[in-house]
Amino acid sequence: MIKKFSHVSVDYGADAIVEIKNKEYKIHGCIEGEDILVETEGKYPSLSQVINPSPHRINDGCPYQKECGGCQFMHMDYAYEVEQKKKYLNRLFQHIQNIPEIEVLSTFEPYYYRNKSQMTYKLSKTKKIVCGFYEEYSHRLVTVSNCMLQSKASNKVIEEVNKILSKHKIKPYDEKNHEGVLRHVLVRYGFQTKEIMLIFVTNGEMFPGRNNVIKDILKSNLNITTIVQNYNARDTSIVLGDRNKVLYGLGFIYEKVSDYKFKISPNSFFQVNSLGMKKLYHCALEKANIQKNDIVLDAYCGVGTISIFASKYAKEVIGVELNKQAIQDAKINAKINAVANVNFVCDDATNFITNAAKNKMKIDILILDPPREGSTKQFIHAVGYLKPRKVIYISCDPNTLKRDLYLFAENEYIVQEITGVDMFARTKHIECVIRLDLKQPQK
Repeated sequence: MIKKFSHVSVDYGADAIVEIKNKEYKIHGCIEGEDILVETEGKYPSLSQVINPSPHRINDGCPYQKECGGCQFMHMDYAYEVEQKKKYLNRLFQHIQNIPEIEVLSTFEPYYYRNKSQMTYKLSKTKKIVCGFYEEYSHRLVTVSNCMLQSKASNKVIEEVNKILSKHKIKPYDEKNHEGVLRHVLVRYGFQTKEIMLIFVTNGEMFPGRNNVIKDILKSNLNITTIVQNYNARDTSIVLGDRNKVLYGLGFIYEKVSDYKFKISPNSFFQVNSLGMKKLYHCALEKANIQKNDIVLDAYCGVGTISIFASKYAKEVIGVELNKQAIQDAKINAKINAVANVNFVCDDATNFITNAAKNKMKIDILILDPPREGSTKQFIHAVGYLKPRKVIYISCDPNTLKRDLYLFAENEYIVQEITGVDMFARTKHIECVIRLDLKQPQK
């Protein structure tokens, strides 16, 4: 059954909110003010047709958007998307007084910008190897052959590798009966270096036909720099396991960002938007305004990218990261870039800063870039004891950021400015850079 809805209201995720039989539903892929037809039969109502399209609607978006759900803004022009992100951030943080209007810095390129591609595998009904992404909120695999967010080089590698996997009848892992070999294929690509890392994630060490697969891949002229097998036999949704076996090359690649060169290993965190990283770090360091005698703490430092960027301005930088492989890469990155004033420590960020507060360590500026779940109460309370004069918080989730800013306020820090950086174009995700200053005691 088809039902019409006129001048729909749309939430931030581009979902129209409609009422059917006294119950509200979200209809994906809409734009404010459009007239739409909704198919009301089936498990969930869905968009059938747009009969009064917005002038911001485009027709050359991703063909998988409706099924995949990963790119919420693929159906609208990019300038309108940036405006929606700006409105969202200003609404979300409207409770913060006396800060300038939040602006959003647009990306260099809204398509084919991801340096990391991550595909999940299954057998099709015709027994061919296919890959794709899980449908939003489910484990139903949507077959995708050319993702418009992943680098073109990565898409080409995945297309050719799939042909080779099918040729050698490599069996995908079935999570229901726990049988099969191949769980995922990852591709990491250096936009500036053109280096390519191919990672096979397998259900344990066994990979029948591996040598023939590698031989055919190397014959295919894909310019792959290194090939790695990652072991993950756990019953988990986490993609990568802890152990790697290098099958070809050195087991890592390099990428250049601005004047710096970085080593990237299979398990290391690296911003997925290489082109936007320079803009993000420039924004963060401009807000930090580091002085030549400052000691900077970079928490959740990954492979040391922002630590190395900050080292140019500071007396000393301390980078803290729990991932052992990332810290190893960070130390190598410091040597590669001839940076001598950075000290990298392998430790949990909360544990490190808690001990630093107990030992009354001198920290002038704190930079933190935590995972999506944000920082911890204990971490932020320790900041209150250390009292760095400035905190630069880089966040990939505005909602956990909002929660953490309340905790910083309790510890005498005042938000001075927030800037959005669109590192995740065509999706609802947005990076934020926040400057907080230590509240000055009243005279």
